[in-house]
Amino acid sequence: MSTSTSSACIPEELRIRVPSYDELRRRVLELFVQSVVVPRGIRKQGRERARVFRYMLKCERVFQYLASEISRIARLPKTATLHPFYAELITLASDGRYDTVVDRASKSVKILSKLWREYRSRILSAYTGVEAKELAREFVGRALSVAKRGLRDIEYMRRAIRVLRETPCIDVEAPTMIIAGMPQVGKSTLVSRISSAKPEVAPYPFTTKHIILGHVELGPIKIQVVDTPGILDRPVEEMNEIERRAVAALKHLKAITVFLLDPSRDSYYRFEQQVSVLKSVAEFVGRDKLIVVFNKIDRVDDSRKAECRKIVESVGFNVDLEISALLGYGVDRMLQLVIEKIERLYNVKLPRVL
Repeated sequence: MSTSTSSACIPEELRIRVPSYDELRRRVLELFVQSVVVPRGIRKQGRERARVFRYMLKCERVFQYLASEISRIARLPKTATLHPFYAELITLASDGRYDTVVDRASKSVKILSKLWREYRSRILSAYTGVEAKELAREFVGRALSVAKRGLRDIEYMRRAIRVLRETPCIDVEAPTMIIAGMPQVGKSTLVSRISSAKPEVAPYPFTTKHIILGHVELGPIKIQVVDTPGILDRPVEEMNEIERRAVAALKHLKAITVFLLDPSRDSYYRFEQQVSVLKSVAEFVGRDKLIVVFNKIDRVDDSRKAECRKIVESVGFNVDLEISALLGYGVDRMLQLVIEKIERLYNVKLPRVL
């Protein structure tokens, strides 16, 4: 078994750099003061005509720049067209304003185009360079106002795309195992057991927690392993709204969640507390996508196992498997259960390797 990592990945259509309004404004002012070349035929018409044409060219360059930059934003995909996983994340990161920014950008391009047609005609109709200059400055000011209004929530979009870039490369179509459970139940030990290389560790979008991503290779099968310490390890009532929605995004993966319970008598958290978190996690991921596993079984006698099984069953769950992540006992069978469940729930067929 081995683990590989990838650079951060997001949908190709979101791989753009979105400028801030201040950046747009600064570039517009730079473009406006730069010199332009007036065609010789226009220069032959006289000095004033050449000056008038020069200001038209300056404004045309400003318009083309603004329209090009804002059009790139307007062409970004709406969340309804994205994979639900990414749609959930980008909506969360942008505080629900991503689609609004795309719509406003589209409207701004239309307004800018109409404004430019108006001012192009007015500037070219000017009698003097002074008149053309005044109209040109007026156009630039109005064009920037249109851009500012249309992009007033652009920072939310910039933040969303930035944090998506920082997210580990999660393949939304790959078979995935999410590891959950309270602290000290052996999650890290399990990840280390099934992975021969160090997994990628990176901040999970929009939370202060971290996500651990690895890939377990079982012959021709590669299973994506996602561990979310600090997120799927406590009751729902202790999560803030951002963390709840971040966890909700995980529901959109082709994933099975392995929930580890530590039934040992000296467990860090009382067993009843662990079962309470199990119930909360089931609300997020769905019971049909859950495998309940007793870990540290090498430290538990039969009477204690029976006692803990009854507690689990009393809240409507069954213990699917007993393992020792430390010793490796039952781990291969756990991985096979994950494969079988992925096949059944997502209607895919993976080759048998265990």
